[in-house]
Order: sequence, then structure tokens, then C-alpha cells
Amino acid sequence: MSGPDAFAGVWQPGTGTQWVRAGLTWDQFKTQDSTFFAQGLRVTSLAIRDGRFAAVWRPGSGTQWIRPGMTWDEFKAQDTTYFGQGLRVTSLAIENGRYAAVWRTGSGTQWIRPGMTWDEFKAQDGPYFGQGLRVTSLEFENGRYAAVWRPGSGTQWVRGGMSFGEFVEQDRTYFGQGLRITCLAVEKGRYAAVWRPGSGTQWWSSRRGLVDFATEDNTYFARGLRLTCLELQDDPVGAYRYPWAGGVSHGVGQGNNNPSGSHNGSQAFAFDFSLPAGTTIRAARGGTVEWLQENLTATFNPNLPQGPGNMPFPNGSLQNWGNAVRIRHAGGFTSWYFHIQANGVLVNVGDVVTQGQAIATSGGTGRSSGPHLHFQVQADSTDWGQSVAHTFGDDCEQPASGATVTSDNAS
Repeated sequence: MSGPDAFAGVWQPGTGTQWVRAGLTWDQFKTQDSTFFAQGLRVTSLAIRDGRFAAVWRPGSGTQWIRPGMTWDEFKAQDTTYFGQGLRVTSLAIENGRYAAVWRTGSGTQWIRPGMTWDEFKAQDGPYFGQGLRVTSLEFENGRYAAVWRPGSGTQWVRGGMSFGEFVEQDRTYFGQGLRITCLAVEKGRYAAVWRPGSGTQWWSSRRGLVDFATEDNTYFARGLRLTCLELQDDPVGAYRYPWAGGVSHGVGQGNNNPSGSHNGSQAFAFDFSLPAGTTIRAARGGTVEWLQENLTATFNPNLPQGPGNMPFPNGSLQNWGNAVRIRHAGGFTSWYFHIQANGVLVNVGDVVTQGQAIATSGGTGRSSGPHLHFQVQADSTDWGQSVAHTFGDDCEQPASGATVTSDNAS
């Protein structure tokens, strides 16, 4: 067995109910699907890894059949039967040479071809395109492609065997041309995708662990986006890195959901890291510096008696944060860094920073019992608001209070 699942997904404008379930055995999947089916939901994307199933359910109606673990001959026979009943393949998944598929009510031509090299796929797609067919499902395993073609019109571009960087650049180009991802397949760090005409917002992510993926999905759902593609990958990585130099260890003064501390409510998913004063703070994720305050010198230590030189700041005052930086990331997420040293901010508003870049030096300004870094992530918030769950580094860590953690950020 390999390690925990990593998720890749594409979100685009949509409405209505959506449920996502992962890590299901076949029996668990059947039970879940029966429940959702009775509620008027149907599977719109199916993925398999290590014999475990993940799927997206969205509103739908009519007949649906799902069959896993088929050889190609078994799949062909099953598809022939369902085709004759007026059903068509709407989602295809492959693992260890075995096919799983979802059939839904449909009409018109359908062609399915397995086991193609990239050149064979291109040779097959060209004639089908000329016949008015477009790729509606794409998978690849061991460098071999399988695809479903159904009636369609308009532009279509398909690219395979891309590195992550190539995929990013290709999508940026096509997005600017009014195209959106309609199929996504990933294997061993290589990406294949289909782009078709579309409009509106599109966000996608790759190699997310379950915590980060769920946060993204919940956030995008609230903005009127729905998952249109779901893929399972190997080797999840956290969406963020610890905000100091790689190879260096620091303690966690306070982790998430601390009922006896301040990390609850809006700060439920914040972290306090025990960084000595003057420690270089590094960007936990690349983005754009959106806001900062840098000239505060006052500190209020709530653990000491109040008096001259130790007076609380007004409720709601930004002085409670001390010197601070907010960075905006792809997808509209923001990371917040508090209690920075007086005149310790090293960036300016509008600066584009890379992950690991030095942005400040730690201190204890604001409401603070001593030098430390308060770090939290929010979803598209320009004001103090609800923190969201996220993880750090290659091990997707969510460290608890009292832990000591080692950064794998840039050194």
C-alpha cells in the first residue's frame, strides 16, 4: 500500500448540492451511492486509488449504473449492453489495468479507446474531431491513454504528458483564450487535460492532502463553484510551509482549537510558533503582499499586571496584532503574520513574494505574552475573520500545542 491520498480537482461555476466522499471500499461506495441516488444525486466524477473509491455527487435524474474492476473485455461487453439501453459513459477510471465506469442516460454516438500511446491517441482524436466528436472522459495509466468521445462542437485542445509547470503555463494560455478544463488526468507527476470553450471563474489544485482539499472545496462551494473533475494522486504536500528557514526547529506555543487558550472561534485554526525575537519570518506560500503595519512599538502582556507601560489596547484595535503582514494567495486565500518586531517588516504592499522569501523578523509587538509568531490562513478575507484548516510541508502536518516542528521551507 502507498501513502495517504493526494487530491487534484477543478472547480467551475455551478449551483445546487454537492457531496464528495473519498477512501471508500466498494461496499461503502455502493451504500453511499444508494443513499445519494435516492436524494436525487448522481456521480459526476469517479476516481480510484489502492482499491479505494472517491467520487463527486451532484443533482441529477434518471438511470445510473456503476461497475468497477472490469477487464477491457468485460468493460466492452458491459458498455455494449448499456449502450443498447440508452446509457452512455459519463466517468471513467482505471487502476491496475481494470476499468470502472459510470453510465447515465444519453444518446448519440460514443466511442471508447483504451491503451493508446500519445501518438495513437492524437491519431484517433483527429478523425473523431472531424466527425463532430469531442473527448468527454480521459484517463491514463503507465503512460497509456484511454478516452471516451461523444458528440460535441467547437474548439478542443488536448495536451498530455505535461510536467506540473507545463500544465500551469498551458492552462494560463488557454484560460486567456476562453477555454476551460473539462477533463483532467494525473499519473506520477505527469498531467493530461482537455480544454473546451467556457467562461467564468476556474480554480484547480493538485497534490492536496484531505484537510487542504476540503478547505478549498468548502471555500469554493460558498463562492458558487462546484467540482467538475476529481483525481487521486500520490504524495500529498501541505498547502503551506512553516514560516521560517528550512532545517530549523521551533516549538508550537499554541495549536488549533485550544479551549483553554485564544485559538478558538475565529482563531480556531491559528498557530503560535515560539520564534525568538529577530528570527527571520519566511513566506509560507507564494503570493502578493496585500496589507501591513510596521511602525508599532507598544506591547500588552495579558499575563502581567496592568499599569503604565502595560495597558490593553481597545477591543478591535489593530494594535492587538502588533506589526503584521497579510499575503494573498491563488484562489483568494490569505495568510496573516502577527507580532512582528518593530520596524521588522521587510516587504512592501504590492510585492510579489515566493514561498520561502524573507518577509519580516519576529517580535512581540501588540497583545503578546512574549516573542512569537501568530500565523493563520483565511478564505478571501480582507478583514479579521474566520481562520481555516490547513497543513504544512511534505508531511501535511497540523502540529499540536507543545510540539516541536522542523521547517522544510527554503533555507
